[in-house]
Amino acid sequence: MKISKKPIRTLMTAAVLVLAIQGPATYAASLSDLKDEKSEVEQKKNQLNSEIKEKTSEINTIEAKQKTLLEQITELTDEITNTNNQISKVKQDIEVTAGEIETLKADIVALQEKIDQRNELLAERARALQANGEVSFLDVLLGANSFVDFIDRYSAVNTLMDADRQIMKEQKEDQNKLEEQKAALENKKQELETKKAELDSLKASLNSQKEKKDNLIDELEAQQKKIASEKSVLEERYEEAVEISDEINAQIAAEQKRLLEVARQQEEARKAAAAAAAANNANNNSSGNSGASAPAVSAGNWTKPANGRYTSPYGARIHPISGTYKFHYGIDIANGTGTPIVSAADGVVTYAGRLSTYGNVVMVTHSIDGQIFTSLYAHLSSINVSVGTQVSKGQQIAGMGSTGASTGSHLHFEIHVGTWVKQSVGSVNPLNYISL
Repeated sequence: MKISKKPIRTLMTAAVLVLAIQGPATYAASLSDLKDEKSEVEQKKNQLNSEIKEKTSEINTIEAKQKTLLEQITELTDEITNTNNQISKVKQDIEVTAGEIETLKADIVALQEKIDQRNELLAERARALQANGEVSFLDVLLGANSFVDFIDRYSAVNTLMDADRQIMKEQKEDQNKLEEQKAALENKKQELETKKAELDSLKASLNSQKEKKDNLIDELEAQQKKIASEKSVLEERYEEAVEISDEINAQIAAEQKRLLEVARQQEEARKAAAAAAAANNANNNSSGNSGASAPAVSAGNWTKPANGRYTSPYGARIHPISGTYKFHYGIDIANGTGTPIVSAADGVVTYAGRLSTYGNVVMVTHSIDGQIFTSLYAHLSSINVSVGTQVSKGQQIAGMGSTGASTGSHLHFEIHVGTWVKQSVGSVNPLNYISL
């Protein structure tokens, strides 16, 4: 009985497909776990970075407050200087007033002695008159022996009377002056007390100003230490997260290399799976939900990953969301949601899922002429493959979308020399490998 070869071929093909799919699946869970862990670390980094920015903003706010505190400290320093100058002036005034008081006291003593001496003189004259009996002006004149004697007596009496009047006048003036000096002395004493009170008030104000200044300086230093410490802690945590992220990136790269090695060992199975997947791709293209078709497959190792409008080149540009000047590590092709995305070259899917701001992502790692490449497809609306899937050039792997940090439906497409470690590592301009 002749056995048909067709069922045998079908059975072998099915077996090859099973081997092709199940072989890498052994490692898919590990790689997926690593990707999930990386995603968690990236979220942690983003959160820490956000907290650092918030702390930086808080520091800026604190610095504005610190500037106000410094201005207040400067004003207080000026006030303290002015108060010290006023204290010096008041002390000088007190010294001058104290000197004037001592001078007045000396003048009063001297004037009092003068008045006392004059009082003694007047008292002696009164006693002399009383001892000689009362002699009137008329008696003196009538006692003259001759006209010449009369004239002499008259002149002598006038002289005595003028002297007495002058003494009385001076006595009165000195007494008035004494009263004035005593009053001036009291005024100076009161002025001195007022200046001493002013000095005490200025010293109290100075102490208050110094205390307030010291408090402001303490507050300023406390704020600076607190914020600097908090920011330092966040930065240390961020550095730890970066180290963890780098470690995970290395593990991902190692896992990708291992998957490539598996892919090379199962080359025959990959070819069979690629042929079967190509047939499925034709069906997928005919039922795309955007109405757009998959791009024509180019000759050579690489082909265009999607049809659409070329909207952003590789290189430095103004980021459409942040508005800052950043490097764009891929190219953008815009089209409707669901537009077919195809693998740019033969390879194995080494990542399929969510990845930070990329949104939904597929990574395919290729071995071309002995050189390893990894292509990345981001912001996808749907993913048609899983980790470990062998894909051929032109096979649909996803649908175009706007997931992650995106402003509209488009494909962000990257090519890296080597396995994908992070955005900047091994990045090359995709237009050096594909034509649009």
